[in-house]
Amino acid sequence: MNRMKRVPLKFAAVIDWFRFQRQRALRASLSAYSAVRCLASRRATVRALRRTIPLVALISVFGLTADAQAQHDMSCEHAFPSWRGLSEQQIDFLCRSRRATETYRRLATAVADGFRAVGADAPAMGRHWVHTERLFDREIDAERPEILMYAEVNGRDSLVGIGFGYAVTPGEAVPANPFHPDDWHIHAGRLDMESHRTDHEGHNLHGRGAAAYESETRTGVSVLHGWVWTENPGGVLEPNNWTLPYIRLGLSRPEGATPETDRALSLATMGVDFFIVRAELFTEPGSGPQEGWAEALRGAENEVKRWWRARPEGPLSSSEVEWLGRLWIRFGLNGL
Repeated sequence: MNRMKRVPLKFAAVIDWFRFQRQRALRASLSAYSAVRCLASRRATVRALRRTIPLVALISVFGLTADAQAQHDMSCEHAFPSWRGLSEQQIDFLCRSRRATETYRRLATAVADGFRAVGADAPAMGRHWVHTERLFDREIDAERPEILMYAEVNGRDSLVGIGFGYAVTPGEAVPANPFHPDDWHIHAGRLDMESHRTDHEGHNLHGRGAAAYESETRTGVSVLHGWVWTENPGGVLEPNNWTLPYIRLGLSRPEGATPETDRALSLATMGVDFFIVRAELFTEPGSGPQEGWAEALRGAENEVKRWWRARPEGPLSSSEVEWLGRLWIRFGLNGL
């Protein structure tokens, strides 16, 4: 049976699709005009009713509102250690983002608000959900992030991070934001390649640094990650967060864990699909384990899952951390 040839999807094509979706949304909004006028009349009725509320009820309402606001304001008083070194403006920006995305801790709410899944579920990033309208509004707003990142924890999709982004088009200025140009990176390659990176390495697909940021001439998407819901020891603005393989299993990343440990542990929950595709995309033909990347990955996966099913509950021991790291190397999986 002939297989259909897979056509690589460019980010430029994704952007064109996003623009089409935006036009559809604008047309739909016109049809809702009469509903908005009806809502305005309702609001007038509500304002009239408010004038009849006794003073004691108003005092109670305002008291509850103040308490709730105080609780929200406290949500960023205990910022993660990875926030150290940020400017006051940057910390304020991230705090407002955290408060604004509280409602998106339920994925269903994000979907109802217009976010759609893009790309693969990555071990150190989760899955990206993108709001196409915001991606094209040429604004970087702390309270309206363009990207949400979810990872499956205890059988449900949990919000682990957020992102900001804008469509890169030649000749347009970079939207104002409080972050350094080096904190941003540009996605301009094929969608499958861009979503199967583990360290956002080069390969001439990611433009990092001020020069690339200030002189963007390619069509693509510029992105800044923000780990405001999960601590990232590598940095709150770093693209990858290798605590996620541990969080998915209800663990903390222990001291002494290595990149090999992180990747091996991720096989317990995510399996090998991500790394098999990554090997196909980024490794040289004939390189890697003698039996091939896929076979070696499946062998490692089987050992990790057998170990996980048999081990007692509790934190990882130093011997387990060491064993996981050695396993990744023993199967010849370095470089993934």
